[in-house]
Amino acid sequence: MNVMTTEAREKMSWINEPHNWSYTDQGGLIIEAQADSDFFQDPAGKHIRATAPFLSMSVAGDFEMTAQLTVEMKHQYDSGCLMVMVDERNWCKLCFEYDGKAATIVSVVTRDGSSDDCNSTEVPVSDPYLRIRKVEGCLSFFYSPDGEEWKLIRYFGMPMDGELRAGVVAQSPTGTGCTCHFLSVSMTQPDLTARF
Repeated sequence: MNVMTTEAREKMSWINEPHNWSYTDQGGLIIEAQADSDFFQDPAGKHIRATAPFLSMSVAGDFEMTAQLTVEMKHQYDSGCLMVMVDERNWCKLCFEYDGKAATIVSVVTRDGSSDDCNSTEVPVSDPYLRIRKVEGCLSFFYSPDGEEWKLIRYFGMPMDGELRAGVVAQSPTGTGCTCHFLSVSMTQPDLTARF
């Protein structure tokens, strides 16, 4: 299911709705994150934020969410992400993020109010694909430069009873703002024959 269709849009809602955002005629979404916007629960307790715009829908059962996106990266940690939220203390996100030198795939997993942060691989294209797959109690994060060849970034378990919120995030934790253009977002049933 294309998450950007009129029918699907009616099922979506904001946490931290941004001042500026819009759907595009091509079925995409543009989000302008404000300064100091992030979802992060620093394990050292120094940076605790849940301020980034998060557009999501309620999802029950297994699913696979895929997006292609571009990000105007100006400041360190500017990024666009896919995110799954159980509650305010348990959530995870897969990001196309500027690490200060290069565009990078970054994953964050937050359990019981404490986040871990993992920088994975540099991205050689300006419009990569991200994918989150949920099967039972496990989540898999994937990245692809072209939507054809996929690289597993992370595979982990998380307590996920009941319905979850799944959707997209734009953030600018240390900058003056960041514009993310989600060219496409889809929600489908996962291929259960896949290894992860």
